[in-house]
Amino acid sequence: MNPEANSPIEISIVLPMYNEVDNVVPLLEEIEAALGSTRFEVVAVDDGSRDGTRELLRKLIADKPYLRVVLFRRNSGQSAAFDAGFRAASGAVVVTMDADRQNDPKDIPRLVAKLHDGFDLVTGWRRDRKDGMFLRKIPSKIANAFIRWVTGTRIHDLGCSLKVYRREITDEIRLYGEMHRFLVPLAEHQGARVTELEVNHRARVAGVSKYGLSRTVKVLLDLLTVWFFRRYQTKPIYVFGGVGFAMIATSVLLSAYVLYEKLALDIYVHRNPLFSIAAFSGLLGVQSLGMGLLAEIIVRTYFESQGRSPYPIAERLGFGDAEARPSKAPAKKSETER
Repeated sequence: MNPEANSPIEISIVLPMYNEVDNVVPLLEEIEAALGSTRFEVVAVDDGSRDGTRELLRKLIADKPYLRVVLFRRNSGQSAAFDAGFRAASGAVVVTMDADRQNDPKDIPRLVAKLHDGFDLVTGWRRDRKDGMFLRKIPSKIANAFIRWVTGTRIHDLGCSLKVYRREITDEIRLYGEMHRFLVPLAEHQGARVTELEVNHRARVAGVSKYGLSRTVKVLLDLLTVWFFRRYQTKPIYVFGGVGFAMIATSVLLSAYVLYEKLALDIYVHRNPLFSIAAFSGLLGVQSLGMGLLAEIIVRTYFESQGRSPYPIAERLGFGDAEARPSKAPAKKSETER
């Protein structure tokens, strides 16, 4: 069971919940049994439930001192719930899992032990999934293969919510839209050392699944975002500038060919569609270059205003309590101070 409130928290378990009233109590009891005397907390994030989950969580706080509850005013999605849980977690290790009881809390100690072998993130691999073949397993395998191809990650099961992180990783990750499906590539982008372990996956015994094929388009759009951020977050001019130069080059070549046709073949410009294409390509090229420059300004403003670095630093050694160099030049002494 969880120790006294003043003891430092070792593990924070983030549980996004949406209409899981029948699963809350059994899941919390399983977590208690799995973690034993470990100092832990459970951060339950209710994502606008309408089935009594919120009311049940309010009642359970009095009986379960390890329980922390975050209530959303409306349904905001699993990514928002994960992000809110990350911000509220206080343990050195952060665990995420689904609240539908398909993830087995008994796997948590194994994942945490693997984390202490020198990794920053350990993710579960549901090798033997207890889900439908055509609506869940096959689409998941196709999506995982496609995501691995685009992002370069080697993790097999990117959709498994059962993951264990060092808290410095979750502190750096910000989730928007429905980016929770790409937590592993996002962590790898931060330089995290990632591995996976096979975990037990159980059939749902209560509640209704919230997933379906309708999320396919969202996954593809989010994947495009992840690809862009992994490769060009700090250098967007390479994308927009490359497209811009290609369009301008196309415009120049087409214009030269149109001029050749006019002089050599006596084809009038107003009868030649290539001239319109050349003008359109030139316009798009200039616009792409402009967008690239604006993106560069936005990126620099973002990093400098947030005080963040565009490159991840794992450790700083040998500096003591002081920084390597002052962030600002020392103020000049006034005449009275000299």
